[in-house]
Amino acid sequence: MRRLKTRFYKYAAFFGFQGDENKMTDISFTTGISRPTSQKHREQLVALTALATNGRVFRAGLCAMFVVLTGQLSTVNGADTVTIKSTNKTVSGDVSEITRDSVSVKSLSRTVKIPANDVAAIKWSKEPAKLNIARGDERRGRFAEALEDYEEIQGSINSPSAELKTDLEFGIANCTAELALQSEGDDADAVAQLEAFLKAYPQSYHYYKSLELLGRLYTQQQAWDNAERSYQELAKSSLPEYQMTAKIGEGRILLSQGGDDTAAAKAAFDAVIKMDVSSPSEKNKQFEAKLGLARCLVREQKYAESLEILDQVVSDTNITDEEVLANAYIQQGKCHMAADQNKLAVLSFLHVDTLLFQAQGPHAEALYYLTRLWPKVGKTKRGEDARMKLETKFPESRWVKQLNDN
Repeated sequence: MRRLKTRFYKYAAFFGFQGDENKMTDISFTTGISRPTSQKHREQLVALTALATNGRVFRAGLCAMFVVLTGQLSTVNGADTVTIKSTNKTVSGDVSEITRDSVSVKSLSRTVKIPANDVAAIKWSKEPAKLNIARGDERRGRFAEALEDYEEIQGSINSPSAELKTDLEFGIANCTAELALQSEGDDADAVAQLEAFLKAYPQSYHYYKSLELLGRLYTQQQAWDNAERSYQELAKSSLPEYQMTAKIGEGRILLSQGGDDTAAAKAAFDAVIKMDVSSPSEKNKQFEAKLGLARCLVREQKYAESLEILDQVVSDTNITDEEVLANAYIQQGKCHMAADQNKLAVLSFLHVDTLLFQAQGPHAEALYYLTRLWPKVGKTKRGEDARMKLETKFPESRWVKQLNDN
């Protein structure tokens, strides 16, 4: 138990908290600045403290593992198992119907229809055991490892079922696209794979996710017409999350093109913010739209308004939603830079480097800006360390290329 408590306090200290639980503040690192931690995040850390000091945690963990394992062993032999993203629960039976918008699972007593955007994974009957490893790597953002696993599995199966074949091809296309979006892969290859997947499997439950990836890749390539086409097709989905994604994509295109389309971009983001939401994933889409709106306000030099929105996103986002939180701190740092507040910008980017480093795309971007900012606040050696970290951890990243071009 002592070891568990020690490990927790090291973890909490690493996450930038000091003092008693009622007076926790963000450590200001070397900038000399300290901010109160949000009430929500204080409560989350206090809850963690309570758990860490309770000897029942270990026993409860063992019980939970036992329940999970016995639940897996008792699953009907030969059944498919769908994991639901929003609840992390599973539904077992026969996958009886797949469309762009949903997956239906038929058991002995009922048929359950799960929206496509709420399907975390489908474990097919008689699938290779290694497929779980590939999915785990993919879920944790280890796309290179997952891609290698998917390709190995694909090459080792002689006659996969149509459903398994589809999932393997999407896994390969998805990992290739994610690597390209991190500038660690070939954009053209990723686009070709996604276009081929959409053509071959127009009724797959991965259809709209593929369109989203395609829109992001075309935006990164500045292929504006193709990006708009992808998002227009995505907007046809009956699922609100994908409709929101399409609108956010539209706003990002308008911002990325430059020009005088800030008002149109703001309208696109505002439309998402005003939508009713009914799930955590839809709420996260609203956070993404708020980040887009904050970018628009920076372009209009309305820094205080932008920071107010960003602070709200940081406060409202769950600490486990690392990607959303990391992007919020990235936008916060950029806003401080635009307002010539370099020390505050350093603090924002440090949140990503030290707390949210598992969000690999934002982490690389944060290191890029830290490399540039540390010398401006009199910390040249810290800038050199940030550059080495960026080049070592993300050698193929576009941020390394951009750093070397400057």
